[in-house]
Amino acid sequence: MPRRPHLPAATVPECHRAACYPVPAMADYKEVQHERLFVRIPGTDKLRKTAANRLKHLLANGWREAERRLEPDHVMVRLERTGHAPMKARVPKKGPEVRIERRPRRDSNQGSGRSRGRR
Repeated sequence: MPRRPHLPAATVPECHRAACYPVPAMADYKEVQHERLFVRIPGTDKLRKTAANRLKHLLANGWREAERRLEPDHVMVRLERTGHAPMKARVPKKGPEVRIERRPRRDSNQGSGRSRGRR
């Protein structure tokens, strides 16, 4: 294989430059979730209806079952999914604060000296 002449880094095409690190520059986004799914009969892995449907729902929405640990009355399932990081919620700009002024009292004999106590 013929040797290429030494060129400054700016003139070497991107495909010929070696990466500094063998891994990608940004980390993958990874979510991990531990679910406690209760069983019908203790000591078995037969899930209750609600737990079975919850697991089915999570698997349908992109979660993968990574680990399953049998406990006496439940199954501890470790679920994970990878992909793009979720978009951060866009918070609306804070507008000017509106001050609500109190209405004046409807006391007609204000300052007349007459008390409204017992007669």
